[in-house]
Amino acid sequence: RSLAKEGKERNISQIVASVREILREGERLKVFSKSILGVGIGSPGPLNTKKGVIHFAPNLPGWNNVPLMQILRDELNLPIFVENDANAAALGEWWLGAGKNVDNLVLLTLGTGIGGGIIIEGEVLHGAWDTAAEIGHMIIHEGGLTCGCGKQGCLEAYASATGVVKRTLAAIEKGEKTLLINLVENRLEDITCELIFKTAEKGDSLAKWIVEETARYLGIGIASIVNIINPEMVILSGGMIAAGDILFKPVRKYAQKNALAAAIKEVKIVPAALGGNAGAIGAAATVLKKKSLL
Repeated sequence: RSLAKEGKERNISQIVASVREILREGERLKVFSKSILGVGIGSPGPLNTKKGVIHFAPNLPGWNNVPLMQILRDELNLPIFVENDANAAALGEWWLGAGKNVDNLVLLTLGTGIGGGIIIEGEVLHGAWDTAAEIGHMIIHEGGLTCGCGKQGCLEAYASATGVVKRTLAAIEKGEKTLLINLVENRLEDITCELIFKTAEKGDSLAKWIVEETARYLGIGIASIVNIINPEMVILSGGMIAAGDILFKPVRKYAQKNALAAAIKEVKIVPAALGGNAGAIGAAATVLKKKSLL
């Protein structure tokens, strides 16, 4: 693992070092029965998956128009395959996780932002320019809160962990009373999404309202996805799903309320099964897909 702030060159060198270490360990343990098929990489985007070029990564400073595929090919002398990180997570859950044996599914990653991956008939939906499944940038409130992308009213601005904290702080600044203030000893910058959910479980009225509204926004977003994509399953992943039923129950309620009855009737809304490993497993699956082995 590396930190984004360490810079592009350092991050890439760590990727190369990690792959080389895996190869050495594999040789030592004699687990590679055949030649290496390739290396799968899950990367934030937007990116060009065919060329392996990262156009722009908001949370990775300096990663603009980076030809990652070519750089890693030159360093490792192996086939390299680059996939959007949320797509990779969706593919991982489809292959070995919550979506195993499900042909059509949608995955939402709920963390600092909101990402998405869509699997249709067992294949990742990329779209014409590799920007399919940008679910976090679905507009749910025209002219609403400003998102990190610069647009207003995105789902991410309301229902990501960042959005949850911002909406809570805005309510406190307006004078809303909450246990959160005492819990952080008036250091409002210490309020986290996790703390808000835990405080809601204790019955705090503001925290409960924030969680309910977050679930409503997510449910509305999921309802729209279900109406358009008609998946069998919607998988929620990322740090926010640790909240459990206090989030999932109202999300399901609002999805049911807002989607077409025929579309939502059989849809399962479930937590991811693979945790932080989904992206890595999906990156491996990407290689197998490219080699027509999956």
